[in-house]
Amino acid sequence: MKRKNILVDLSILRHPYCGLGQIALNYGRWFSQAALPDGCRITLLVPKAFKGAFGQGVDYLVYHDIYRSCPWLMPSFDTWHAIHQLSRFRPWSKRTRYLLTIHDVNFLHEKTAHKQQRYAGKLQRKCDRADAICFISNFAREDASRILNLDGKPLHVIYNGVEDLTQGPQTKPTAVEAGQPFFLTLGEVKEKKNIHTLLPLMERFPTHRLLVAGNDGTPYAADLRAQLGRYPNVQMLGLVSDEERRWLYSHCTALLFPSVSEGFGLPAIEAMQWGKPVFCSDRTSLPEIGSSHAYYFTDFDPERMASVVKHGLADFADPQKAIDEQRYAASFSYERHMQAYMKLYLNR
Repeated sequence: MKRKNILVDLSILRHPYCGLGQIALNYGRWFSQAALPDGCRITLLVPKAFKGAFGQGVDYLVYHDIYRSCPWLMPSFDTWHAIHQLSRFRPWSKRTRYLLTIHDVNFLHEKTAHKQQRYAGKLQRKCDRADAICFISNFAREDASRILNLDGKPLHVIYNGVEDLTQGPQTKPTAVEAGQPFFLTLGEVKEKKNIHTLLPLMERFPTHRLLVAGNDGTPYAADLRAQLGRYPNVQMLGLVSDEERRWLYSHCTALLFPSVSEGFGLPAIEAMQWGKPVFCSDRTSLPEIGSSHAYYFTDFDPERMASVVKHGLADFADPQKAIDEQRYAASFSYERHMQAYMKLYLNR
């Protein structure tokens, strides 16, 4: 049997600390440890700094910007997997089987009408070229299907892998006072994360602090920071390291995640790995990913949100809740995720 040459596009590693960059890192780590079948040869498309970073069991193709305008200069492959829809690279040969993973179509909820049309057009052209399309949740598939013509395309839902954050060192952020109970919200501080709804909520929990972790270099974050004088028990930490993120999950009372636009919702599963109660909105993908293990805000009135949190904390006092939650979170392993993709790589 002819060996299949498969390219996995990890070019997003040029931004290793963003969400998609972290996914690409976990792909590379999995390939560095996996026993790959004899019938395939894996090549990783990476920035120069990552050539050789994932061992000798895979090949490496260092990307160059010229590949964007002259894709025919790239080697040919049997299968090409774009692990997200924003990649700047594409296969040049029509004989190359193209697998496209779509994480979300959040531009529908974030961009102006003109930009929505432009983004949708670019994504439609990628879908037209794709031989199969994968989504990270059923919600992401349904949301994309509303605006894209996917007729005749094989569609697959493969949930994100979630790195096991319970393994590895922990470091307390220096700005955090030890021993003080706190709620955590985590992610890029953008309007869609709906963090402003948590400020009046925290007036109902004067014995707790709310720690906001994530990139806070956004205009939305600046607006939040301007309000903190009225909410002394809310603290913005900015970007945190992996070690600090582990500490925050390990020591928080609960995760508060009122986001209104998610294709998946990684923080919900990450918090569940630690056996922590998760409170999130009932919007977009979150009810699907949180399942029966999360507690849901059905609106953002602070009194009703407080009632959900108080009820959930009391309910979660049952030790079996954390055990069931951790077992559920473990089902989102990278091993399961990558094996699902390996099956697609090898089976036409």
